[in-house]
Formats: sequence, structure tokens, C-alpha cells
Amino acid sequence: MTVTPNLLIELIAHSESVNLVWQLGVIAAIMLLAWWFDALFLKNLLAAKTVQTVAIRGVKRIVFPLLNLFGVLIAREVFRYLDAPFVLLKLAIPLFLSLAFIRLLVYVLHKVFSNSSKLRSWERTIAMLAWLGVALHVTGLLDAVLAGMDSLSFNAGHQHISLLIILQGLISIAATVLVALWLGRFLETRIMDMQEMESSSRVLLAKVVRGALLILSVLVALSLVGIDIRVLSVFGGALGVGLGFGLQRIASNYICGFIILLDKSIRLGDVITLDNRTGTVARLTGRYMVLSGQDGAEFLIPNEMAITQALGNHSYTDRKIRIKISLQVAYNTPLERAMDIMVEAARQQEHVMSDPAPTVNLIDFADNGILLELLVWLDAPEVSQAMLRSKINMEIWREFQKSGIEIPFPQREVRIKP
Repeated sequence: MTVTPNLLIELIAHSESVNLVWQLGVIAAIMLLAWWFDALFLKNLLAAKTVQTVAIRGVKRIVFPLLNLFGVLIAREVFRYLDAPFVLLKLAIPLFLSLAFIRLLVYVLHKVFSNSSKLRSWERTIAMLAWLGVALHVTGLLDAVLAGMDSLSFNAGHQHISLLIILQGLISIAATVLVALWLGRFLETRIMDMQEMESSSRVLLAKVVRGALLILSVLVALSLVGIDIRVLSVFGGALGVGLGFGLQRIASNYICGFIILLDKSIRLGDVITLDNRTGTVARLTGRYMVLSGQDGAEFLIPNEMAITQALGNHSYTDRKIRIKISLQVAYNTPLERAMDIMVEAARQQEHVMSDPAPTVNLIDFADNGILLELLVWLDAPEVSQAMLRSKINMEIWREFQKSGIEIPFPQREVRIKP
């Protein structure tokens, strides 16, 4: 095993060399050029709204350390060609490389876990571990620490397992899953922006892509560690038995979710009635759907209920919806005038359609008055029907008061005979 040189001791040994000043000047010039490119040149590129802007914006966080790293590598080769010491340049290489790694990892974490409250603590932990690795590398202790971790091992059959292998496996799985989640979030955003595709098809495609990326990331991570993925066939059989018994309801919800997305019976934005709850479909997930009610409440309804129970979709083929408003007028009321007032009160409201126009029907000659029914068609099923009814009734009440039209109520006459 090759031993990593102690860069710190080597730097101290050359601390009195004039060449050290030249190296400091070169590093300072490289950082100044990198800052100029990052602050001025990239700013002009990002001002243009192009497809390349997205890629530039994504890697902007690591441009500065990578430019410094590239410049230091060139300077190292120049110093090596001139047969001059370059220990400070060798020390700067892992520093800039670690800075680029930390910035890139933090950027990916922000994209994947944008709403996580523990993200700040994870950032500090990642930075501390990265700089700890740099410190071990600079002091030449990294190889000794890795060798010590590899010595803590045991054999499981033909497989040699050590603390180093376990750590490498955890890092590989975390890295591949993190990249898969970030790439899945990126692709999901792009897919959901494809307005020419059906909303349910977009949701289905996004979920299939994210699921495939996660499975592929785990398989790649296991292969990197050295685990034969063919042994997963045994695990697959056990998982199938578990799904058949204990997880059948969960599996049923996931399968029903894909059925809903495939047959397009429910789409984002549809107004449905399910389990005596009416609301707008705000989100479709693999296990449940989010139903947003008109009162602001959100219901998480398992997908299985949408398949096994009767469901009313108010916007399946047509987004029009009809409401009825019934009231009574006295027998001495001019009916034509009362009907005109009711129709005009409906026409003044927003979302009330003019075709078909509001109509009033005479329903019955009741005991206390004449029963009239106003039929109104709305162009948006998500409109609050209670608020619309209230506005129409208030307008009818005001006009009835002006016209002297009476709304009857039950009355009784009591006669006392001597």
C-alpha cells in the first residue's frame, strides 16, 4: 500500500522558501480570475432565458471551486516542469475539491428536501465530515485510518465484510439514492410542465420515472459494493409472500392508484364526491389522493376506495354543474314578475352560464303558497355553491321587498266559540 505523504510537514519544511511566495501569488491570481468569471461572465449567461440557462444555474455553485481546482492543476504542472517545489499547490487541490463536493451536495439536498427542517444540521454534518477527510489526507493519516477500518472485519460465508466495506456501501447507497431523487424531482418538474399531455398521464409518467430511478440506484449501489444482485431473487420471493398476507391492502392501494392514472377516470382538478365528501382533486399519489374541500379541509382518501365504491365525478366529461333554488310565493303574487326577478338575480352572479340560461319552473300549488324552482348552470364545479346560493337569495329578497312580493309562512286561525 502506498503511503500518502504528509503535506503539512512538507509545507512546514518549505516555509522559508521564496518559492512559497510565488505559489501564494499564483493561487491568489487563480482565485481572482475564477471570481471574475463566476461574478461577471456567468451573470451575463444567466440573463438569457434559454434551455442552457437551467444547466448553468444548476452548476453555478461549483463553478468557482472547480475553476480554482483547474487553475491549480495547471499551475502544478508548470511548477513541475520548472523543477520547482509545489507543495502549497498540492495542498490547495484537496481543499478546492472538497469545497466543490460540499457545495454540490448541499445543492442536491436543497433540491430533494426543500421543505425539510433538519436540512441545516445535515449541511453542517456533511461539511464537517468532508473537512475531516481533508485534514486526514493533508496529515497523511487517511491511509492509516482506512487500513484500521478494513482490519475490523469478519467473514459471512464467502463474503468478506469489514467496517470499511460497510461504510463504503452506506456512502454508495446514499449517494446513488440522492442522485436518483434529485434527477427524479428534476424530470418530474419537466414532465408536469408538458401541458400538451393529459394531467393523469403526466402524473403516471412522473411516478414511473421516479420509481425506476430509485430501483436502479439501489441496484447500482449494491453492485458498487460488490453484492451479487442475483441473491435478491430470494428477497423478492419473501416480499411477494409478505404482500400476499400482511401488505395486501397497501399493495392494493398502489395498484388502484396506477389503475386510476391509466384509465383516466380521475384527473387533477376534477371535482368528485366520494364517501360523502365533495372536493377538488389536488394531488394524486401512489397510495392515496388528496381531496380539497370548499371549506379548506383536505381529505386523504385511499385509492382503493375510488375503485371499489361509487364515485361521482362532476367534471368527468363536462365541467358544467346545475344547482336548484326553491322558494314559495303567495297566491296573490304576479308570477311572471316573480319569475323574472329570480332569473335576473341569477344572471348577475359570476360563473352562472348564459347558455343554458337560468330558468324558473312552477313546481306545485302548496298549502301555504306557490312553489317555484330556479335552475342555474355553473361553468366551474369547484365554485362554492353555498356562497352562490346566498348571493342569489339575497338579491331575490331585495327585489321581492321592492316589488311587494310576499314569501308566505304557515299561519293558523284560532276561533273561540261562546
